[in-house]
Amino acid sequence: MERFILEFSVRAALLVAGTAFILYLTRLRAAAAKHTMWTVALAAMLVLPIWTGWGPKAHLRLLPPVAPAGGSGGTLAVEPLPRGSLSLPLLSTRQAVLLVAYLVVSSLLLLRLVVGTIHARRMLRNAVFDDDVRTSSLCSAPVTVGFFEPVVILPEKWRLWPEAQRKVVLMHEGEHARRRDCLVQWLALLNRALFWFHPAAWWLEHALSGLAEEACDDAVLARGYDPRVYAECLLDVARSVSRSGSRLNVAGMAMPGGRLGQRIGRILKSGRATPISHLRMISAAALSLIACTAFATGTLDHARRSPSGQEVTVQRNSESSLRPGKGYALGDLKVDGSVHDAAGVRDRNLSAWKNHEFDNISELTSAVAAGVRKDFQERGYFQVVVHKPASHALGRNGATETVLVTVAITEGDQFRLGSLLIQNVPRGRALSVSEATIRDQFHIHPGDLFNVTEMRAGMGRVKQLYESQGYQNAELEPRSDLDNADHRIDFTIRITEGPHKP
Repeated sequence: MERFILEFSVRAALLVAGTAFILYLTRLRAAAAKHTMWTVALAAMLVLPIWTGWGPKAHLRLLPPVAPAGGSGGTLAVEPLPRGSLSLPLLSTRQAVLLVAYLVVSSLLLLRLVVGTIHARRMLRNAVFDDDVRTSSLCSAPVTVGFFEPVVILPEKWRLWPEAQRKVVLMHEGEHARRRDCLVQWLALLNRALFWFHPAAWWLEHALSGLAEEACDDAVLARGYDPRVYAECLLDVARSVSRSGSRLNVAGMAMPGGRLGQRIGRILKSGRATPISHLRMISAAALSLIACTAFATGTLDHARRSPSGQEVTVQRNSESSLRPGKGYALGDLKVDGSVHDAAGVRDRNLSAWKNHEFDNISELTSAVAAGVRKDFQERGYFQVVVHKPASHALGRNGATETVLVTVAITEGDQFRLGSLLIQNVPRGRALSVSEATIRDQFHIHPGDLFNVTEMRAGMGRVKQLYESQGYQNAELEPRSDLDNADHRIDFTIRITEGPHKP
C-alpha cells in the first residue's frame, strides 16, 4: 500500500511540475488558457490511481547505466505452504492505522462536499424569479450554481445596484456558467478530498478557483468595459458581503473570494488580456497530453555499457536483455529497503547460490527472490513482501554471465510463536499419535521467533510419522492466527488421520 501511494504521489507531482514547465515554455499568460491546462492536470490526477494500479505501462529507457533500485511495485510469487497454511492478513498494523487515518480525513472532506452540493441544489430549487432573474435570500453576493446547466443567482437586493453594475455582474457570472467553472471546481474539491495527503491536490483547488475568476474578469474587460469601473463594481459586491456579516460558502459555487485584492490589482495593472493564437494553444495542449501520458504510463529502465563500449538496455527480468543460450550465475545481490541485517541477507544468499548456474534470467531472479523471502521468514518476518527483482549484467566468467540482482523488501513486523495447538478431525476423538510426540516434531517453542521453514519441516516430519504408523492418507491442515498487537502467531494443526493400514 505504501509503495502504491508513493508511486502515485511521485507521478502526481511530476504531472503538476510538467504542466508548470509547459506553461513556462509556451509563455501562456492568459488566465483562461492556464485554467484549461490545469484542468487537464486535474483530470489526469483523478484517473492516475486507476492507471497506476491497472493501466498499461511503457518502458522509457532514460536512466543512467546503474543497477536499478528494484521493482515496479508488484510482489513476487514464491512457493506457498500447503493448502490453508499460514494465511496472511490483508493489512499489517501500520497499514491498518494509515488506512483508517486516510479514510477518516477523506470521509470528512467528502461529507463537507456532499453537504455543500445538497445546499447548492436546495438553494437553486428555492430560488425566486424576479424579472427573469433568479434571486435568493441565502446569498449576499452573485453566485453560479449547477454542473451541466449552470444558473446565476443574485441577492435579493440586486435592484439597488446601478445599471452598469448589474450588467457587469451578469456578464461575469454568465461567463462562469458558459465555462462550466462550477463543475471544474467541484472536481477539484473531490480531488482534494480523495488525495488530501498530496499538496498538489490542495494547490490545484486554490489555483483553479483563482484562475476561473481571472478568466471571467478578462472576458468582461475584452467586451470593452473600463478596468477602473469594473474594479469598482467588484468592490461594491465585496462591500455588500461585508455589510451582511457573512457570505454563502457552498462547494461548487464561484464568487469573489479572498483573492479579490489581487484580482483588482491585476485588473488595474494589466487591463485587457492579449488574445492567444490558436497555434500556441494547440501546441500547449499537445505538449500537456504527451506529458500526462508519459508521467502516467512511463516506467523507467536502466542501461549498461558492454565491455566494448556499446550501450545495451537491460529490462527487468527479461531473458533477451542478456546473451541468450548461456548460463547465468548470481554475481552480487543488492537488498533495497529499510530492513534489518541487509548485509547478512546478502551474504547468506550469495553463499547459498554460489557455484549455481541457471538457464535464464527469470529462473535466477525468481530463485534469488524466493531465497531472500525465506531468509526473512526464518527470522520471524512473517509478512515480508519481496517485490519484483531487477537484473543487471556484471560481466562474463568464462561461459557464464554474472548478474547483479536487486530486490526491494518491505519486511513488516517480526512475529513470535504464540501457541501450537493440535486438533483431531472429527474433534472429540483421541489421536493415534500423542500430542506430545507431534509437538516434538517441531523444533520451535512458544516465544521463539516464528520460523516458516521450521514449521514446514515440522509438518513434514509429522506427515512421515503418521505414514510410519500406517496412516498413509493422513492430512494436515495448518492455520495461523496473527495477533498484530502482540506480534504473535497462534498456530493450529487440524489432523485428519484417515484409514489405518498396518
